[in-house]
Amino acid sequence: MNEFIIIATQPRGLPVEDLRVMIRLSDDEPWRQAIQDGETGVFRRALALHEGERVLQVQLRTGSDTGVLRFLLPQPAG
Repeated sequence: MNEFIIIATQPRGLPVEDLRVMIRLSDDEPWRQAIQDGETGVFRRALALHEGERVLQVQLRTGSDTGVLRFLLPQPAG
């Protein structure tokens, strides 16, 4: 399992109100909700990273707005 940490804050470091963060590693996988760590704007979720999965997808929802960010993960050494 690999733990992913997402930090989502407004200007001046304030947490975003009413934000829901979902993550996944593949279009074939269901979205998994990240758990908010207090009122700091930090969200955490552990996912199993399988061979060939190299893109972390982060879905952000607030109110009726939804957006998806994609992050390329580095190849493991060796």
